[in-house]
Amino acid sequence: MALVIAIFTLMLISVVATALILMAGNETALKGNYKSAMHAFYDAKAGLEEGRGRLFARNPNSIASCILPGGGATMPVGQVCYILNPSPGEVVNPQDLSAANPYADTEYLTEWNTTAIPSGANCNTVISNSPIASANIAGPLYKWVRITPRTNFSANLGANLGADNTTALFFDGANTNSAGIGAQVLTITSLAVTPYGSRRMLQYTVTAGSLAAAMPSFPSALTLDGNGVTFKGPSGNSSFSINGNDMDAPSGTQSGVGAIGFTNSSDSSNISAAAVPASSYLSPSGVTAISSVSVPTLLQTPSSLDALVQSITQSADKVINGPVTQSGSINIMPSGMSATNPMIVVVNGDLTINGWHNTGYGVLLVTGTLTYDPDASWDGIVLVIGKGQFVSTQNGTGQINGVLLIAQTRDPLSGNLLSALGPASFKQTGGGNGIHYSSKWVAAAQSLAPYQVLSFREIAQTTP
Repeated sequence: MALVIAIFTLMLISVVATALILMAGNETALKGNYKSAMHAFYDAKAGLEEGRGRLFARNPNSIASCILPGGGATMPVGQVCYILNPSPGEVVNPQDLSAANPYADTEYLTEWNTTAIPSGANCNTVISNSPIASANIAGPLYKWVRITPRTNFSANLGANLGADNTTALFFDGANTNSAGIGAQVLTITSLAVTPYGSRRMLQYTVTAGSLAAAMPSFPSALTLDGNGVTFKGPSGNSSFSINGNDMDAPSGTQSGVGAIGFTNSSDSSNISAAAVPASSYLSPSGVTAISSVSVPTLLQTPSSLDALVQSITQSADKVINGPVTQSGSINIMPSGMSATNPMIVVVNGDLTINGWHNTGYGVLLVTGTLTYDPDASWDGIVLVIGKGQFVSTQNGTGQINGVLLIAQTRDPLSGNLLSALGPASFKQTGGGNGIHYSSKWVAAAQSLAPYQVLSFREIAQTTP
């Protein structure tokens, strides 16, 4: 009897031990599968980030020529740009849709309701810069990244066959639209395949930085955004002008914007009466020099403008807490800022520019009062959003080449956010050459903020 019990006990122990071994094996397999799947996920995510990063104009490895092969400001519908990332000795060809190709981009067919991927001049490829051969670093194992314009049809992923598939979508800072208002929306898709066979495909919807989305084109050289705005120029200074004619337009052509724009038509008489002599305020033929203008939704309320300020601040090359002075002996501007390297400078508070006989380049955002010595110049975009006060009483020979926008979103005394835009103010009673609209410098400044992600999703994959 004792022998039977002993044998039964040994059998029971053997069964338990076998079960534990099987469980351990299953746990190891599950862990391995999970690790491989997560590896593929983050590899694909790295591909998305490389694509987004290389859309940035300031990236030394920018892919502007891939998405805009003919130049221009928008990626044409039907154009495709691939970033390829093959392993050594491997061929990655997403355009090969054969069943034997593990890297075929069949997702493109779904999004665009087509049977083939564009080829020739409509499909450009560049090589990933993530591997570092000199350091023997392979980089993330994604295989390709695809960048395309976004349309209503591709956004619906083929669910609505009646959706427009020929018109690009844009983002105005709040909503997408097909009217060309704001910055173009692009889709970035990334496929990663690990050596263990795990596949993940991820997708971003992106658009240009907040400033380009909020104000893709400025309506005037000087824009006073608000209610009860005020303007005063140096009526006795013949060198001062606000000129909406584009200084970068080809010789003999007329293009540009108005000289002074204001968003509340009730301010028309006050602004026009103060802008004297009229010969100092210029615009192209057919464009009213001084008039009411419309601005995107993002620039119509204190809260939305405040959000724009925060967004620009996050992308700034330098953020300075005011009150602060920029002078010949005190330099607060970032080192390295130049005509070939414009930057974003944000001053949280008052900024006084006094005795600085130089030029700044890029975006200057001041949330307090900007006291400007017109011996200084700025090439790009100047934003005075917050207190919304621009003051200049000195003489000088400098000017702003680009645009100036002023908006009062906060109470000048308490600093509290207003419920409606207040009386933005421009007062330049001394000297200086004023403001001259420059499309080149506006575009250069708008390109400084990196592309922002509007949405993210994962596309289910099956092992081929």
